Amino acid sequence: MIPALLLVTVLFLLARLWHIRADFADFNFYSQDGARYTDEGFYTSAALNHFIFGRAILPGGWNPGIFMPVWPLMTGLVFAATGVSLAGARTLSVVCCWMSVWLVYLVSRQYRGRLFAAIAAALAAGNALGFLFGRLALLEPALTMYLLLAVYLAGRARRGNYWLAALAGVVFAVAALTKTTAMFVLPAILYPLWANNREDRAAAWKLTATAAGTALLLLQAIKIFWFARFPADAAILFGMSPLWQIEQSPVKLARFLYRGTWIDPILFPLALIGFGTALVRLRVLWRDTLFVAAFLWETGYAAFIVYHVDGPPRYFAAMVAPTVWLAMLFAEWALREKPRLGAVLAVLIAVSAAWNAGMIADYLAHPHFRMRNASLAIKQTVLQGGPMVQPNKSLLIGRGADEVSLESDGFPAMDSDGTMPLARKLDAYRPGWFMDWSDGPGLRTATVGEARTMTQVADFPGLNPYTGGGIRLYRLTPKT
Repeated sequence: MIPALLLVTVLFLLARLWHIRADFADFNFYSQDGARYTDEGFYTSAALNHFIFGRAILPGGWNPGIFMPVWPLMTGLVFAATGVSLAGARTLSVVCCWMSVWLVYLVSRQYRGRLFAAIAAALAAGNALGFLFGRLALLEPALTMYLLLAVYLAGRARRGNYWLAALAGVVFAVAALTKTTAMFVLPAILYPLWANNREDRAAAWKLTATAAGTALLLLQAIKIFWFARFPADAAILFGMSPLWQIEQSPVKLARFLYRGTWIDPILFPLALIGFGTALVRLRVLWRDTLFVAAFLWETGYAAFIVYHVDGPPRYFAAMVAPTVWLAMLFAEWALREKPRLGAVLAVLIAVSAAWNAGMIADYLAHPHFRMRNASLAIKQTVLQGGPMVQPNKSLLIGRGADEVSLESDGFPAMDSDGTMPLARKLDAYRPGWFMDWSDGPGLRTATVGEARTMTQVADFPGLNPYTGGGIRLYRLTPKT
């Protein structure tokens, strides 16, 4: 059975490369996530800028690579070998997913047998949410990989292995520099260090302090560098009005409990039931290091989503691994103590696997390339736009322009947001082209219209099946 499970796992992992340039899936409950039209370009922009403009950071631009530099550094290394490439960036995400599934297996083996680990790896590899978002050049695949690596290293550290505890702290810092939301998972990294060494409490606390101290000192030093080197960007990021709304937390918690089914409509409820049962009756699970670490990961990231302005589906992709573990640990207990209940749970887990496989198969059987084709058409129009007055006649500006650049394998583009107001940015960079989304707010378009003459030259409707929105492309010329 184990070889068959591992074969299925490998097939799911390889399938992620099928039509790697294809658009995100349509007409499912993940379709409301707008990240697939902006965020690949956002978070890869430092690498794009380096190879297109010769500098990673554009003054006054939207520069998330300053504060989350790991992903653009990784994609930059890929681009150095392949050139700017959508396939290259997305393949890197897929490789991160491969590593994550392998680490799910390794972490599971630290506390359970090969069968448990093989099932966990297969469920993680065949999860539809993780599969669909793991094919995009987003932060979540790399974030999950580094978090799992930190959990694995923490689980290996024993008394006296301070270097391994410090290494776990370094890897966690890398995770936080991949995406800052990693900070909510820190307790899940530290707990195995303490739990696996609790027979010697002094050694356990020293190992935990070593990992925590290493991570926090590194991150604090980098934060000081941010303020010193990039004061304008740091002031915006750290001076934002808080998005935490504690007064609305009951409503958001209820919404989270529903949206958690995005992770898996069966495994997530099983994980919740297992957690609730552990609180009431199954105190033995609280002595299980894997259960507590998964619980801390799940609740930590849930806290971020509950108090944050509504988390979109991609945020939940970072919770696939702990959800799988919690559901399986509950089923494992039931099979041992309540065989009939355990049999029912086993059937439910099998149904979940089949449902996810069906979602994935349906997507792979019906690929489409609307966003890719629109981006290639925009690139061709911009680069062949003919004589123009604007000095940067081939520069496209607009919300999501970086995404269009990445989707078309690279051309000069920059986002309309950033530390510099859009009106000033138009004067500073003097772009020849502007794009907007027909379903987006019109403020940016109005700002550009006040400063430049806008001539619409192309329209790409229906790119977003959830809203019906599309991209409109304008040529910009000075007002006369």
